[in-house]
Amino acid sequence: MKLSRIREAMERIKELPTLPVVARKVNALLYNPDTNASDLAEVVQRDQSITAKILKLVNSAQYNLPERVSNIKQAVTLLGQRNVANIVMTLAVFDTLKSTGQSTFDRREFWIHSISVALMSSRIAVACMYVLTDDVFTAGLLHDIGKVFMDGYLHDEFMQVVEKANAEGISFIEAEHLLFDIDHTLVGEWIARTWKLPLHVIGTVKHHHQEACERRGLAISSDTFIDYIRLGNEMVKSLGFGHSGDGNGYTAPLKGDLFTRIPIDREETLGLTEGLKEELDRSRTLLGFAL
Repeated sequence: MKLSRIREAMERIKELPTLPVVARKVNALLYNPDTNASDLAEVVQRDQSITAKILKLVNSAQYNLPERVSNIKQAVTLLGQRNVANIVMTLAVFDTLKSTGQSTFDRREFWIHSISVALMSSRIAVACMYVLTDDVFTAGLLHDIGKVFMDGYLHDEFMQVVEKANAEGISFIEAEHLLFDIDHTLVGEWIARTWKLPLHVIGTVKHHHQEACERRGLAISSDTFIDYIRLGNEMVKSLGFGHSGDGNGYTAPLKGDLFTRIPIDREETLGLTEGLKEELDRSRTLLGFAL
């Protein structure tokens, strides 16, 4: 990729809108042990667009709640603070990184992949008794943000990668490395830093395709946090939920190193997929309201 194109991309990243204030405030509230349903509802309902979409979602057939939900506090009480916070973050990301033009890349299937990774990674983190599961959800949701940006702003190069991956039946990142000196993890890291996302999220975006021994450059590069999303990503690919841009016929290998640094094994991880499809179906409904 020409240096001029890389510089152009970096300038465009600086122009990206930041994540909405409501998403950042909701995440901050979750770290406060004194936060209650009223606190969360007060922040969320300041954004009329997100409020309307949440109420439409929770009153949909997918949730099958016993009573109609008429306000955000009621939604938080029925669904829980973490579920509502995850919905807010998902809606905020969809809106900020919405498609900027015509593309043959299936953005809906891409977001299904991203949500699936967020959900699966969160399950893995809980099973490993990790505390900051909200950061895990956010990191899983955003791990491939570099691809979204490339599709919109480096579209010709992005489509070259997609075509290469399909032609050779290889992963998206393998095709990138055959064609260019930079890849979506580097582009995504630039975006994550621009948005001032938590360091663990930046680390995940940067390292989610690397084994621990390959990671360099951040204080948390070797943190097991990244392993949760790395494993979640490969599990979701093996299950076939959504599409991340890998080539037709490519199958994600569940390599043994994915399990060496976490306290659960392959069989236990497979058990965590129970009910994931149903949870993902609710997210598909969310996509219908958001895109």
